[in-house]
Amino acid sequence: MFLGNPVFPVSFELEQVTKLIEETLRKKSWQEFEVATLQLILTPFYVFYYDAAFEEEKGGKQVVKKTKRGRLALNAVTGELSKELAESMPNEKELVKELPDQYPAEVKGSEFSQEEAKKVAVIKTAEQLETTKDSIILSGFKTVYYPMWIASITVAGKNHQLEISAVTGQIFGEETVPERPKGFLEITRETLHELREPGAWLRYSREIVKTGTVKLGGRGKTQKKAWVSLFNLFKNPSFWLSVGLVIILIIVWVYS
Repeated sequence: MFLGNPVFPVSFELEQVTKLIEETLRKKSWQEFEVATLQLILTPFYVFYYDAAFEEEKGGKQVVKKTKRGRLALNAVTGELSKELAESMPNEKELVKELPDQYPAEVKGSEFSQEEAKKVAVIKTAEQLETTKDSIILSGFKTVYYPMWIASITVAGKNHQLEISAVTGQIFGEETVPERPKGFLEITRETLHELREPGAWLRYSREIVKTGTVKLGGRGKTQKKAWVSLFNLFKNPSFWLSVGLVIILIIVWVYS
């Protein structure tokens, strides 16, 4: 696929992105999910240098106090500025103008002409630097495309959309996918796996004893309140679950 304007190089390809999505969902305890679509979106940005002057009144007239030079990128679709994208742009030799044909890519169109974009960029830059637009000069104005993978996934019957940078692999939108509550068998299996490490079962037992001591004790409590806490602790199913786990862990340790 040939593009007239340069594109950030794609460092994360289709297979790698699929793996990233699977790893992200498994960290949230999801084993069953469906990746419905995975498409590469190319968003146009106007990247430019700016020179800004900051004036102050001196001797009854405005004089330049200091100047600043930097680089910014204007999203040609949303009109938002991005300092991070501009500063991360590779050199001219690393930019590409052609992508493999097997990529299901969609090129977004710009909402601004280059002349309109320059006017918007001046206003946005002046706002960000807290100076007047007459104190801003733009140079090196060019159009580049930034590649993002858009993934439509289905988890527990609900649809979610994830955005993955094809340049850095950073995932956006994963907070919209909830974590799946783990069942008793999963928790037990993970605990036993963790406690294969020598001495781990002892540390875990100490944590349970410590938790029980905190529930039973407490500064300023009367002896009667301590007995009430003890009674409530014995009624708590999680306490007996912990005791059962300790017994299992001791058996595993003895016979391993």
